[in-house]
Amino acid sequence: MNFAPENSKILTGFLPNLRRFIQIYRGYEQPFWMSQGFLAISALFTLLIPLMSQSLIDDGIIPGNRDAMVRAVLWMVLFAVCSAVFTIANAYYAVQFAERTAHAVRMRQYRKIQTFTFGNLDQFPTSDLMVRMTSDVTAIKGAVQQVILSLAQAPVMFVGALFLIYRNSPGLMWILLLVIPAVLAILAVFLFKISPLFEVQQQKLDDLNQVLQESLAGVRVVKAFVQGDYENRRYDRANQAFRQASLHPMRYVAALQPSFFLIVNLATALVLWFGGRAVSQGDSTVGELMAFTQYLVTILVPLVVLATITPQVTAAEASAERMFEVMDTLPDIDQPSQPVLPSATATTQGRIVFENVSFGYPAPPGETPTPVLRNINLTIEPGQTVAFLGATGSGKSTLVNLIPRFYDVTEGRILIDGIDVRDLAPEILHQWVGIALQEAVLFSGTVRENVGYGRPEAEQEELVAAAAAADAHGFISTIPEGYDAPVARRGSNFSGGQRQRISIARALAVQPKILILDDSTSALDMATEARVQEAVQDLMAATTKLYVAQRISTVLTADRIFLLEAGELVAQGTHETLLASSPLYQDIYQSQLGGAPL
Repeated sequence: MNFAPENSKILTGFLPNLRRFIQIYRGYEQPFWMSQGFLAISALFTLLIPLMSQSLIDDGIIPGNRDAMVRAVLWMVLFAVCSAVFTIANAYYAVQFAERTAHAVRMRQYRKIQTFTFGNLDQFPTSDLMVRMTSDVTAIKGAVQQVILSLAQAPVMFVGALFLIYRNSPGLMWILLLVIPAVLAILAVFLFKISPLFEVQQQKLDDLNQVLQESLAGVRVVKAFVQGDYENRRYDRANQAFRQASLHPMRYVAALQPSFFLIVNLATALVLWFGGRAVSQGDSTVGELMAFTQYLVTILVPLVVLATITPQVTAAEASAERMFEVMDTLPDIDQPSQPVLPSATATTQGRIVFENVSFGYPAPPGETPTPVLRNINLTIEPGQTVAFLGATGSGKSTLVNLIPRFYDVTEGRILIDGIDVRDLAPEILHQWVGIALQEAVLFSGTVRENVGYGRPEAEQEELVAAAAAADAHGFISTIPEGYDAPVARRGSNFSGGQRQRISIARALAVQPKILILDDSTSALDMATEARVQEAVQDLMAATTKLYVAQRISTVLTADRIFLLEAGELVAQGTHETLLASSPLYQDIYQSQLGGAPL
């Protein structure tokens, strides 16, 4: 048998995972014990049926005793009904327990994902997390339900049938000594072969879902560039890979059950042959032979059931490994052990200082991170309006993402009002810093819920003021439902410019001391952008405002412009100063505005 490392994970991972699931079930053990109690009782009633079969034949049919026949049949019917009733009760609680498992696993993963930083989300793509939250949870739930439906049955029927066989037909016990090891050997080979195959299957499902998500999210681009055939081929490649990965474990699954039935049939043939000889020699009765055959099946049926659910359990084990991979992932930004909590009377100024800041995104093991920002030193005074300008990839968005600690600096430090952002409690930091990201993401719900997302307790007047400053109140007012208008998934029922303005209003509604607008007016025309900037300036006069832009028109009125190139701060000053002193700024100005007078 091949005990390769991927196969040995079954042994090393199963028990720890089982212990962790037991922790999940703390306080919810009653449905489990109820189900197993009912199942054990059902198994006991099932064990009594062969005894009545033996009595029916030996005491009723052969001697022609009608009363004995009727009595045996009635007992058989009673035991069968009782077994069915308790089996149904077991199923009732098993379903409850399985659904509880799915609910608990989903919530634990979801809460964990909410703690992830941007770096963690870089590690787990959205399609990957979707598979873990859906397909993997379904696999775990299905396996738990099947196990609960048969867990107590196997040992009760196994031990009970062995005892009754030993009592009635000890001469045929040797058949069991052949059959049971053969069944267990097949199960062991199957288990060690199939587990790594299910892991590969889930990985291919991740790849398939990633292609699907990209294609559906970008369907308008696909249509615009007439690339439907290309996307069909790309999806077909991923689908073919998933099909092949699914076929490999299914081949083992397809062979497993027939193998068990072969053993059952061979064992039955041996029983009939040797048992028949014992009956003909007067060493046994027909009823005992019939009862032995039934008990043999009674012993082997739980093993066949185990063979049936083993693929599900093995797939669920792979899914559990993936679930716990999410659960065990630590946020790559450490929280301060003794966070600074400014007093309620302290006044937040919004002064930002970068001291020798460098940053590089985490690299795979064994590789050196490539610096994205190098030795950034700058100071932004309270209430200033500053702008970060530069070509795509110059590090503008990365720089402002360091302020609310979406990522942590690699070197140096960032101070807000003299406090290192790494020493601030996260809830305080995110109260101080409001941000409208590059991608204007809206949530399904209402306009009101989206504008007030960061501050649900805000009054209607405050939401309207924020929306007005973002130049969103006008188009919201034209909708019949107004602020109660529905927002479709990802805001698809609004234009790109409208989504951006609602996103800006959401950032303003928080009333932060530091406002970051990360290229969040790129979908607006210049006139609308100018109105938004002017209104934001009026509404948030005391707030430190940071604009990230590629259009020079966005930064013209800023108190200070920081010019970045290839991750370095190459110039800073007002528009007039940079236009007179910076060749790079002059090139940007000439290329975008053609030297037009302002």
